[in-house]
Amino acid sequence: MTQYRVLVIGPRRGLIDALLERGISFSLWQEKPLFTVAASQFNLVAPLWQSPERIREQIRASFPDQHFSHVIAGTESGVVAASVSRRQLGARVSGTLTGTRCRDKLLMKKHLAGFGIPMTRFLGDCPDLDPASVFATLGSPVVRKFRKSSGGKGMQLLRCVEEYVPGRHGKAILERFIDAPEASIESFIDRGRICFTNITSYHSKGHSNFVPASFDPDLERTLLALNERCIGALGISWGMTHLEVYLTAKGPLFGEIALRPPGGYIMNALQHAWDFNPWRAFLAMELGESFSFPERPVCYAAAEVLHPGAGTVRAVHGKARVLDEQGIQEFRIKVKPGDVIDERKGLGQDAGYLVHTSDTPEARHALHDRITRTLHIELMQQTTDASPSRKA
Repeated sequence: MTQYRVLVIGPRRGLIDALLERGISFSLWQEKPLFTVAASQFNLVAPLWQSPERIREQIRASFPDQHFSHVIAGTESGVVAASVSRRQLGARVSGTLTGTRCRDKLLMKKHLAGFGIPMTRFLGDCPDLDPASVFATLGSPVVRKFRKSSGGKGMQLLRCVEEYVPGRHGKAILERFIDAPEASIESFIDRGRICFTNITSYHSKGHSNFVPASFDPDLERTLLALNERCIGALGISWGMTHLEVYLTAKGPLFGEIALRPPGGYIMNALQHAWDFNPWRAFLAMELGESFSFPERPVCYAAAEVLHPGAGTVRAVHGKARVLDEQGIQEFRIKVKPGDVIDERKGLGQDAGYLVHTSDTPEARHALHDRITRTLHIELMQQTTDASPSRKA
């Protein structure tokens, strides 16, 4: 049996469970002490640096003369740190440029634009940009995002020239706003070959993810071809990717791609819809092992992410009625009366979630609608719908 020793940078619960299930020795590097490891392993709590030199310094200080067979990034912020650490720790090596491009939205888009990948217009935010020229180039409104963030953290919508103040440090990207439905493609990759793909429909971005999507076959083929082109252009050899697209009237436009598992409880929905454990599959791809993927889904799943907005919880309504619904697979409310819910600054924040399954896309949509009408988180001084259809 192969002896593995794994360093996980930016751990996720599903990945930790998969490692424990297989009895694989692992250490952690995490920004906050969310997970623990066995006494014989090391648990580093430190920033997930984005500078290669800072990463190397941290490795030298925290893992002196240590060897790991594999380094796995579970989160967006761990991608660059994992790519740099692999070389220093003697682990299975990935391309440093690949990791950087999959983390930095500006470098990613510049690189893929050179391969003819269709995407919205963009500019790198910098001090010498003229606000009027920015709006003339990109139109109004302008979307400003941090180059190295995920889940919509720090995103701004600038509606006029007066609202735009050029960034001083070049840490953001400016994009033309696209008013169109969105979707994502999840892929498992082994030795440069895409072994499995799923298309997810963002029925309501940040709140409702339908797995798999029920798109027209021609659109599905177009999305899969776009996904394959992006993965090939970036030289991604193994792991899991999460590519987001805009579904415009003129055809799909590339949004961004992440070299790590998706959030939004999409992994949970994948497990129910396709009847396999995606965390075990992700671990297998990272370890260079084969994995038996299903050829077709067994049902149609939805992951519903709950967030009612900022405020103090007065009551939660509809839990019992939702639990009476056939097809509820997972359901958790994380708040109770008196709890304070913060403003949602990123899609990773939520007040609860549920995953449900149905035999057909139509039944899934109907169940989603019933949950939307039934489940509410009431806040003090206002009643706010906590349903997945409400954009926070």
